[in-house]
Amino acid sequence: MNVLLIYPASDNAFSKVGFILPPLGLGYIASVLKRAGHKVKIYDYNVQSDGISFDGFDIAGISANTSRHKRALQVAREAQKNGLKVVMGGPHVTFMDEDTVMNDGIDYVVRNEGEDTFLELVDAIENGLSLSGINGISYKENNIFKRNPDRPAINDIDSIPLPARELMQMGRYNTLEMAKRKTTSIITSRGCPLDCSFCASSFSSMGWRARRVDLVIDEIELLNKKYGFSGIAFLDDNFTMKPSRVIAISKEIVKRGLDIRWWCFSRVDTIAKNEEMVRWMSDSGCRHIFMGIESVNQDVLNSYNKKYSADKAKQAVELLRDYKIETMASFIFGDIKETKDMMLETIKYAKKLNPGSAQFTILTPYPGTRLYNEIKERLITDDWDKYDCMNPVLRLDYVSSEELKEILLRAYKSFYIRPSRIITSLLSSIRGRGVKIGKVKELISVLKTAG
Repeated sequence: MNVLLIYPASDNAFSKVGFILPPLGLGYIASVLKRAGHKVKIYDYNVQSDGISFDGFDIAGISANTSRHKRALQVAREAQKNGLKVVMGGPHVTFMDEDTVMNDGIDYVVRNEGEDTFLELVDAIENGLSLSGINGISYKENNIFKRNPDRPAINDIDSIPLPARELMQMGRYNTLEMAKRKTTSIITSRGCPLDCSFCASSFSSMGWRARRVDLVIDEIELLNKKYGFSGIAFLDDNFTMKPSRVIAISKEIVKRGLDIRWWCFSRVDTIAKNEEMVRWMSDSGCRHIFMGIESVNQDVLNSYNKKYSADKAKQAVELLRDYKIETMASFIFGDIKETKDMMLETIKYAKKLNPGSAQFTILTPYPGTRLYNEIKERLITDDWDKYDCMNPVLRLDYVSSEELKEILLRAYKSFYIRPSRIITSLLSSIRGRGVKIGKVKELISVLKTAG
């Protein structure tokens, strides 16, 4: 069959300042469909503006997270009007499948990992087979909602072919600049069992599963030789879940003589207690690590189920600095019991830590997270466009929504618009590292007009 895979546009603050990545999830779906003999095209609204055409396609597969859900529904209705069967997947619809399927424009929802489920669904549609035996889908039959049993996780993720990057406009994606190198993303593992209350990883409940080290390095070499990328962003939910594996990957990068620079996601406690891993990461080209520091207040960290003490952040940031790795630190405002003074203390702490860059966001309870299930009665809006970590969507005990937005804006101004940071940002721009001050000013401008 002819399948059109669609990635609706993001409209959050980070996409507005240019941090846009290839939709690797759709890339994996496309590669599985191609291997089975189906014809596939990927259209990403974030980087393509030539206009989408539904002519000649039988099925539209649309990927959407929470903040893009409304735009995804608009695209779905347009596709259905053009005679296509419409399938939607992604973390939001996995947990809001009934709400999604019962909308006009949606025929099916694929829940959780989509590779095997989507292929089986496409084959069933093509051959007019019953849907009752396809695990992992939700649909409506005679306007009655149906949810088939969950599909087990794909244990051997090495069996999944590499994402079909040949179907993407790879030259149009703009990630963070890293040592003035052309950078793209890869995924080497799935899942994270650590259960932070706000985590929106759609694979978090499916266990941690990792690809073989040699296959990971083969993919890096492919990206380097075929596409000219010498910067790599590892997008695993928790790349350092198994430190010995990170060391093995780092050693293989060095052994093969790969001249790359790379960044990944990690945790404060993992970094703080694994200096050997950090040393090998640095030796193999790691220059940035994104860590969720979140707050200086231990009660707030405990409510997020972070499972480490606040003083670990300083230890982790200093260790990375010793090995010339910049910390990209994340801080979150908006825990239910958090006061304004507690938030201001976190801003002060961020400045004291002085990581290479800082991301400040508002606590956002995404469907499917433990947080969402615990505080649903406190939600102040069901406008999914607002669920972008830049807008308050939750009623707090001590801080109003307007105060929270002011604190977020204050955090960015206080951290970046100060003499020492301006000088650092200018030097980083010259060296091709870190966050450019111009991008920060763009983000502050977006925050002022958000909401």
